[in-house]
Amino acid sequence: MRALISGGGTGGHVYPALAVATQLKNQYNAEILYLGSDDGLETELIPASGLRFVAIKAGKLQRYVSWKTLTGVARVPVGMFEAIGIVRKFRADVAFTSGGYVAVPAGLAARLNGVPLLMHQQDVPPNLSNKLLAPLATGISVAFADSLRYFPARKTLCLGNPLRQAMLDVQQVEPEQARVKLGLRPDLPVMLVTGGSQGARHLNQVVCRALPELLQFCQVLQISGSKLFEETRELAESTSDEQARRHYKLVPYLSDEMPLAMRAASLVVCRSGASTLCELAALGLPSVLVPLPPAIGGSPQEVNAAAFARKQAAEVIRNADLEPGLLVERVRAIIEQPERARAMQEAARSFARPNATQAIVETIARMARKTTNTISEQEVLSI
Repeated sequence: MRALISGGGTGGHVYPALAVATQLKNQYNAEILYLGSDDGLETELIPASGLRFVAIKAGKLQRYVSWKTLTGVARVPVGMFEAIGIVRKFRADVAFTSGGYVAVPAGLAARLNGVPLLMHQQDVPPNLSNKLLAPLATGISVAFADSLRYFPARKTLCLGNPLRQAMLDVQQVEPEQARVKLGLRPDLPVMLVTGGSQGARHLNQVVCRALPELLQFCQVLQISGSKLFEETRELAESTSDEQARRHYKLVPYLSDEMPLAMRAASLVVCRSGASTLCELAALGLPSVLVPLPPAIGGSPQEVNAAAFARKQAAEVIRNADLEPGLLVERVRAIIEQPERARAMQEAARSFARPNATQAIVETIARMARKTTNTISEQEVLSI
């Protein structure tokens, strides 16, 4: 089997695609070609995994109007031309896209070359990339049941979101052990803060200003994002004394150690991207979600967060409302009320689909063997 895999820009798109590609290679000895953008996180993660990687130019629609919007649009036809040639030369049997702006030229090139395509939708509402690809996709997989209403029922399946095997395996580690491995105290609750692979400046700033109060009742492990690390470090040092910071750890980015960080956490304060939410679900973690604010095309993260809030799996604070006092209040109410924390853990687990990667991989394998343009739910359920 020759499989074209694409998805990129941020870790939220790359890690699910990497999980699928790795499983396809291990289970089916598939020949993998990962088609990514030339400026996304995949340029680092995919070559490091040992998979074959080819980069193309891909245009990105910014969340705000700027000159980058115009230059991004100008890159689209260039990337499309590159992708068509690469896919034709590779002669893929099947293609899988996990989102991000690079998925559009990759998916379109696959279909123009007659390659069946499984398009994966991670957030509850589809973004522009998947809205463009959905009519052409052979099959569509979604991470959340709430997404089913956006796509044709005849070719859409709710399979969950692919997770790194390490994120599933880390459940065998006790939280106290995970804390020790990360240099934290095993006997104190841990608040993990992450704004995703690129960081979140406002979230970082509010957490730093809240440190004097937070560190009175928990440890804080903060992942700032590489570009925001120095300014976050300076702010943390200016708002808290050295004695209090014994229970504070700041890192720019975590990759291999991210599963340990999640396992060590008593509670996570984070954005509400689909991959992050599926990791919270898999590990049964309570959370305080601060969705990325609306911009061009709205905020899929606000819709994602609302789904968790409805089941009381998370507290949600709008980005504009986030301030130190409110954050401390919400975090303390969870950490200091074990019964509530346990209820949130169970609610989070109700979203978990631990076999998502396997289900998607089996669906891709079926599509590679079929010549029809649709795949039914019954065929997947019979796997």
